[in-house]
Amino acid sequence: MELDGFEGVVSALLTPSIDYREKMAELIEFHIRRGVRGFFVLGTTGEGVKLGRETRCEIAEAAVEYVGGRGIVIVHVGAADLDTVRYLTKHASKIEAHAVSAVAPFYYRYDVDSLISFYQSIADNASIPVLVYNNPSRQGYAIPLDGLQRILESVKPSVGLKDSSGDPDYLLQLLDRFRGGRFLASGGDHLMAYSFIIGYNVHVSSLSSIYPEIAQEIFELVRAGRAREALRLQKRLNMIRAILKKVGPDMVSNRYALKLRGLDIGEPIPPTRGLTPDEMRTLEKLLPSEQEIRS
Repeated sequence: MELDGFEGVVSALLTPSIDYREKMAELIEFHIRRGVRGFFVLGTTGEGVKLGRETRCEIAEAAVEYVGGRGIVIVHVGAADLDTVRYLTKHASKIEAHAVSAVAPFYYRYDVDSLISFYQSIADNASIPVLVYNNPSRQGYAIPLDGLQRILESVKPSVGLKDSSGDPDYLLQLLDRFRGGRFLASGGDHLMAYSFIIGYNVHVSSLSSIYPEIAQEIFELVRAGRAREALRLQKRLNMIRAILKKVGPDMVSNRYALKLRGLDIGEPIPPTRGLTPDEMRTLEKLLPSEQEIRS
């Protein structure tokens, strides 16, 4: 399977904290059985920036190995220092991932010329496609639309884009400017149905790492011209999203929700704490049962 021809849901995988290879194999099979064949590893949902280089390399290798020819694997290589970004880019190229992606450099605020230099450095060290990753809430600043256009048009060879701005108008303008010219993926689970309806072929979903069948069904319904039904499912997904955001630190409730579905990928990645018994009970009470998911 090739990146350029891929259409559908890309699951932003949670990262196992135990038995990387065994658990990654289970996680990938869990998705493929439910129709999802795209995987974004070590990104925001995967907490890649909390892990060391060698651990990130091992997890990326496991993902590429177990997906094989059954889907695509995009490896997030973003980090605060450019040496790590280059190192991870070279590694992802060596193991023949389908693409690398890097969130815009964080902590400090960078101008467009600096970002062009950053992404050009990644492209210079990659032998696979490169995706700019715009995520204002995580990188700490917004990239104006015209600035993002300059980045995409300046970096050679041509780069694609994953946009997690969460802004419906921004997503629409990106599509108008770049439709058909490069790989484009939307992000933001609350905008999944919207993104497919307006014409995106690929959506990267955090909640797909727990509920891949819901995400896949939204895609299939939109493609079948059944947008109203897709929006009803989107409403269900939005309710789940709100529950998970209310309970515990980032990604802890997501890991527990997956455990409730029968897939235990280990405790939260330090320094993030685990859930309290009361928080676990809250999730058990509020999250949908397997029967409700299938209904």
